[in-house]
Amino acid sequence: MQGSVFIGGPSMWQTIIVQWCNSIAGSIALLALIVIALGTMVGLIKPGEVMQSVGLVIGIVIASILLVSVFVGLWSSMSVWQKLVSAALVANVFRLRQMRRQVRKGREDD
Repeated sequence: MQGSVFIGGPSMWQTIIVQWCNSIAGSIALLALIVIALGTMVGLIKPGEVMQSVGLVIGIVIASILLVSVFVGLWSSMSVWQKLVSAALVANVFRLRQMRRQVRKGREDD
């Protein structure tokens, strides 16, 4: 079980997840910057708003990379029971959200 998702300790999957997130975020950022450049050339984006748009894209990319890195680091440092409790909490949150949606749909139907 060495290197398993539920066993703490350094393994290759952590590096792979962070690199995957970096490549996805980089690709999305490049596409966003190309769209901003094309929008500026065509006149859809005002020249004064370009820096604000570029800053927003860069901020989102940096935040997403940092969040993934922090979560991967936290996950790798947790023990098995902490991982199980975290998974149970996430499952319960999704279950409660589905129940609330069903209640809201029932109220709208009345």
